[in-house]
Amino acid sequence: MPKILIIDDEPDLRLALAATLEDHGYDVVEGTDGSEALELAVMHAPDVVLMDVNMPLVDGMTALRILKGDSRTAGIPVCLVTAVRDVSYQHYAIEMGASDFFVKPWNEARMIRRLAELITPCADGSGGSTLADAYVEFEPSSEQSQILMMDRCERLTESIQARHNTWGVINT
Repeated sequence: MPKILIIDDEPDLRLALAATLEDHGYDVVEGTDGSEALELAVMHAPDVVLMDVNMPLVDGMTALRILKGDSRTAGIPVCLVTAVRDVSYQHYAIEMGASDFFVKPWNEARMIRRLAELITPCADGSGGSTLADAYVEFEPSSEQSQILMMDRCERLTESIQARHNTWGVINT
């Protein structure tokens, strides 16, 4: 099963990303700050790192430089996630070694397709893949969208409640 390392300081965003990726068959490892990126990447050998740019201790751009500068992790694709819509900033991130850049709120179908492309590139170097081709963007009907959204909300609520209950047990 392909593995994605998510690095983000916002627990709700990590949870939402993890749920989305797990729904699409990915194994997920989570970190809370760029300061953990190198250690977690070496320890878990993810297929892709999906990392927020704005974090309090070590930001995503600094963590990107660290990952790309270490021979053990230089080959791991890193995708950055941020609310910054500045195109020049996105180009700078790509120049620094980012494989892609997703602006919040991101297009889920595009993200899943791009992750699949990064994990299983074609032999001809085109970046496409049979796994990626399985994630064709579609426009579900309004009813389908509502059902999918309600299902996802229920699963996220259950997951958040389980984490809250676990956290409460640990801290009491």
